[in-house]
Amino acid sequence: MIKITCNDGLFYSTIINLLVRKNFVSEKNVDKFFATINIVVKNNNIYLECEDKQENLSLPIEVNLFLGQILRIISDIKISKDEYDYFPYQRVLIRDSKKSLLSDIQNIIFSNLVISKSGINKDNLYSLIWKKDKDISMNKLDTHLTNLKNQLKHDLGITANFQSQDKTLRLLIN
Repeated sequence: MIKITCNDGLFYSTIINLLVRKNFVSEKNVDKFFATINIVVKNNNIYLECEDKQENLSLPIEVNLFLGQILRIISDIKISKDEYDYFPYQRVLIRDSKKSLLSDIQNIIFSNLVISKSGINKDNLYSLIWKKDKDISMNKLDTHLTNLKNQLKHDLGITANFQSQDKTLRLLIN
């Protein structure tokens, strides 16, 4: 989850629609995010700023080149916890030089649990993963949680537990 800011309203609207279609950002308003990308449109240039990275792109620009630059900027975003480093846009966790590559669904689960320290509503998490499902089957989510827990234990020796209370899911790592 990244937050996009822009000095140009029309450009912002166009870019957000594009980034939502490419699953770079959520179409829901996100108040929790890993990083902010500030986009400044000025003098036929686009300036991208995210953490310590900056890019200057000339307008007009080919859409895939623009998306590639966004992806390059966000690919090194890292969340460091006591035991591991998590790269949400590479879908990988690293602990003591061991890696665990997460599936898309596992990454959606893990990223939302990491960013939502107080937990996430299971129905909301389900709708983030399976946007087009009309019938909710929590057994599907529970299976993916179990698989994620087992994978983290096998690949990294991390004991992850998921606590669910009043439909709020939390990640506990020992």
